[in-house]
Amino acid sequence: MIKTIFFDIGGVLLEIDPERTARHWSEHAGVPLEMVRESFPMEIHHQYERGRLSDREFFRAVKAAIPRANGLDETAFWEGWRLLVGGETGASAILKRLLPEYNVWLLSNTNPRHILEDVAHRYSFFKAVKGAIYSYEVGARKPEPEIFWRALEISGSKPEESLLIDDVEVNVEQARRLGFKTIRFVSVDDLKERLRAMGITRV
Repeated sequence: MIKTIFFDIGGVLLEIDPERTARHWSEHAGVPLEMVRESFPMEIHHQYERGRLSDREFFRAVKAAIPRANGLDETAFWEGWRLLVGGETGASAILKRLLPEYNVWLLSNTNPRHILEDVAHRYSFFKAVKGAIYSYEVGARKPEPEIFWRALEISGSKPEESLLIDDVEVNVEQARRLGFKTIRFVSVDDLKERLRAMGITRV
């Protein structure tokens, strides 16, 4: 029996568009768009999401990784970073309908800049859920097992009574190995069908 439902944020509840960020940085740095795309330091990003880099350290590391990015100042950098996150998807309406019957939590690979200075103030579902487990706060990111164990500990849940909804296959696979029930998010209609198949009808 499912008692707790963990929703991923980016790609599930909120749209994500890295291309908008890359274009903004390209324009302000005077660097070709393809160069920005190819040189983005993904491991640095992962360290930032684990809470191991400050905002300033993250900015400097990304700028240093982009060849000839001397024109990219910190203001333009964070303007572009904010553009990464778009509007709500239809999954947020499903989340809100599940609130009366289930313990609904957020479980996200994310960073303090997006959460503290942007999206948590713009979307009502952040305040409606029971709570949130953010990678930068717990020092681990999906698909690392540690973040799933921390999510269970913080929420007071058991894996066999928990459902993860996430758009990334490796995250879903890891949660399934740890005993979670899982749904890989591909569309709102598919999510509704998968939830109903699990006996969750309030969608």
